[in-house]
Amino acid sequence: MAKQLLSSMMLTMLSALLFLPPSGVMAQQVLPSAPERKSDIIWAIDATMPGFIKIEDGLNGYGAQMLDWFIARMPDYHHLVKILPRRSAYDAMRMTAEADDTICIPGTQNTPERASEFILSNTVAPLLPLSVVVPSSALTSFRPYMFGDGTIDLEALLDDTSRYTALAKSRTYGPDIDRILAEAIDSPNVLRTDNQSSFPLMLEMGRIDWMLAFPAEIESHRRAQGKVSDMVSLPIGGMPRFLDLAIACNRSPTGINAIAKVNDILATNPDMPWLDYYVDYLGYADRARFSETLRDFKTARDIPAVQ
Repeated sequence: MAKQLLSSMMLTMLSALLFLPPSGVMAQQVLPSAPERKSDIIWAIDATMPGFIKIEDGLNGYGAQMLDWFIARMPDYHHLVKILPRRSAYDAMRMTAEADDTICIPGTQNTPERASEFILSNTVAPLLPLSVVVPSSALTSFRPYMFGDGTIDLEALLDDTSRYTALAKSRTYGPDIDRILAEAIDSPNVLRTDNQSSFPLMLEMGRIDWMLAFPAEIESHRRAQGKVSDMVSLPIGGMPRFLDLAIACNRSPTGINAIAKVNDILATNPDMPWLDYYVDYLGYADRARFSETLRDFKTARDIPAVQ
């Protein structure tokens, strides 16, 4: 009985948060409701930079721009964007699985576990994964830590205690990377900080030699600090070449139809023009890496790459 009461309370609280009328930056009315009745889609956004950046009148960032691109091509729905931590969004989607309410998340990793719970679109954004980030001027000095294919041997790099790095205390990097880091977490060359916003400056000052980050986020931090020197990200050996990001919805009738619509948009836009927003958040060297990764992705899907 207590368990049922707790579940009921959780559902009530999440529903109240999701269906509050929009106010301030906590909600953004994207498209006005037409006189005729349209099915509602609530887009649950985890406002993390630089994909989704909270601003005074809504959201900015390449993720917000990509979402707007898709929303503009889905006029049959009434769209509402809500800022909600990712874990809470997943919980809300699970609780509304049998209801008519539709909650969708843009940019979730396509995994078997997610596919078993939610309905997922085809790949929307094959973005660059977590990487080893170094100053471009120091690139050649990292070649001793590379495998034959040019990817970084992360364990060998961590074993060299003359090469300093920094990690954010509260951040996880995925089970495979976390396993490697756990073996070196107490090494003298691994610094721990509260957040990674200062990492680019630490690289500039020579306090650290390399860091772990997604290329787009480190470039965003670097620009915010007004630094002009470029950085380059190096792929980590044994990791996927790209993040397979999809749009996920709960399995309501509207959610199922919305994902079908997204897949139609993907099929009729094989050049994936919305990724231009992401490219704008990459440094010069990382743009070349992404261009190669995207070309290989398209080839694997039997879509001719644009020359």
